[in-house]
Amino acid sequence: MPAEEHEERPREDRSRKDNRTPPPPERVIFYPTCLVDSYFPGVGEAAVHLIERTGTEVVVPAGLTCCAVPHFNNGYRTEARKTLEAQMDILAGEDPIIVPSGSCGWMLHSVLPTLFPGDPWRRGRAEQISGRVYELSQYLVRFTGTGGEPRLPGCTVYHDSCHLLRGLGEREVPRRLLEDACERREEMARADRCCGFGGSFAVKYPDVSCAMLDEKIRSAEKAGADWIVAADAGCMLQIGCGLARRGSGIKLLHLAQALAGPGAPGWPGGTTTGGAL
Repeated sequence: MPAEEHEERPREDRSRKDNRTPPPPERVIFYPTCLVDSYFPGVGEAAVHLIERTGTEVVVPAGLTCCAVPHFNNGYRTEARKTLEAQMDILAGEDPIIVPSGSCGWMLHSVLPTLFPGDPWRRGRAEQISGRVYELSQYLVRFTGTGGEPRLPGCTVYHDSCHLLRGLGEREVPRRLLEDACERREEMARADRCCGFGGSFAVKYPDVSCAMLDEKIRSAEKAGADWIVAADAGCMLQIGCGLARRGSGIKLLHLAQALAGPGAPGWPGGTTTGGAL
């Protein structure tokens, strides 16, 4: 396989360089992701609530499907390219594209342009799209600068999702937002370790996956966590199932739900569809 096909788009520092918060855009495109759409609709509601409360219009265009990260990670580059190429017209324009998932954000921001190495025209279109992609926490810290007033009681720990941390290089931004939104935030040991999901990895290597998951939950328990917050729905599937299997009292939230706070749109068990475990 040609070397250039492995080259990812360089990371960009999406944090603000000074104390000035730029005005939020008039409109954004919300890319809901497969797992949020199918399993965690409350995460989408919470994310849209956070964006809309700054006065920004949120649109979810018809025709958005999968970001193709499952295809890409399993070596099906042609299928990944076809899946994303079918959405490029929908994503065209100038509006920022907000993704509530590190893995999908990494795919759209870092990988999309590399899928067209021999086609300068399509690569140019892909680069224009990828340059407008923000993972949710990146967008919030840039255009709001804060997670708001503390609303989440008790002790909160944050789990680093692999693609957000290693793919997009974001470690501090989610933590910075949570510091403002939580009564108390603690670091759990090995917070940057994979939870064991990894998409098809959890299916192909279930014993290894479960051992990694158990280590993650033990770390949260030792930290005295009341809440585990993650920024990727794939991690939420894995960790949520592990918590339920252990009968743990720790509750799981997506970052968007934690920042929106109890009773806000998307809160688990609320009047809207929470979707968290």
